[in-house]
Amino acid sequence: MFKYIFSVISVLFLLNSCALPEIEDVIPPVAAIIYPYEGAVISSNVDVEIQAYDTGGMSKVWYYVDGKKIDESTTAPYNFAFSIAGLDKKVEHVMMAAAEDKNGNIGYSAPVTFVVAETADIIPPQVAIVNPVGGQVVEGIVNIVAHAEDERSIQKVFFYIDGQVADSASAYPYSMNWNTSGISDSTSHTIFAKAIDGGNNESISPVITVTVYPRSGPAGDNTAPTALFLYPINASIVTGTVQVSVDVQDNVAVHTAEFYVDGALTQSATEPAAPWSFNWNTTTKADSSQHSLYVKVYDAAGNVGTSGLMTVTVQ
Repeated sequence: MFKYIFSVISVLFLLNSCALPEIEDVIPPVAAIIYPYEGAVISSNVDVEIQAYDTGGMSKVWYYVDGKKIDESTTAPYNFAFSIAGLDKKVEHVMMAAAEDKNGNIGYSAPVTFVVAETADIIPPQVAIVNPVGGQVVEGIVNIVAHAEDERSIQKVFFYIDGQVADSASAYPYSMNWNTSGISDSTSHTIFAKAIDGGNNESISPVITVTVYPRSGPAGDNTAPTALFLYPINASIVTGTVQVSVDVQDNVAVHTAEFYVDGALTQSATEPAAPWSFNWNTTTKADSSQHSLYVKVYDAAGNVGTSGLMTVTVQ
């Protein structure tokens, strides 16, 4: 028995005195190409935007076009000026990004195909702010959403608040969150967006004005209602008459709900039930056409919520 106890104590002593080896990092970083996106048509030199992440930090990021390394950077954000000189036109080219972490692990993005247009792009994109709306009273975190489209591709959308760039987005849906908590009550502010297409043409949306009014006090309702699409789902294919279903919620009650297609008000309801269901007739839409959908909900206190922007294809 004594020998057994001694053996156990010896083993515990050895385990306690030996430092355990550090776990080796073998997990590669995550890389993704934000622009150009899959199927983009490029007509001029553009900015390539790559996102990369690793828990232990990044060492460098680089990218390839048609298997040839083009450029690399050791500093975020990973944006590169990309020249289309020498690339064949009207054929697909493949871009891939790579990211290396500080332990030498390398991760690769999904490949993205793009096309260099044969002719110059002289048609500017179209852009409009779809949330919030002009004249609206806003508070807290405001989700600013822009609808932008182009006959070839959208390179980037910039958001301006009071004439200053507040944020930008290179991927659909084009949106940003605006924190109004530090802004004075009852002050007016202007919002507009600028869209740049794959030919570097620019367009500016109409300017809207909103008023910031943070409600406070025990009687103030400062909780915005929410809206979540139950059907259809994003990127789905729909046909004929579609029964749209949206979960609408509020801490008190939803006063009004509005359904928008491509930025145009298509359906509305006062004091809708949850879920809010209605029919959407898609027979007036062209076959194989894509359409953006979103829902806005209002409560009696004037708080406004917006669902996520999604796209469906009508067949």
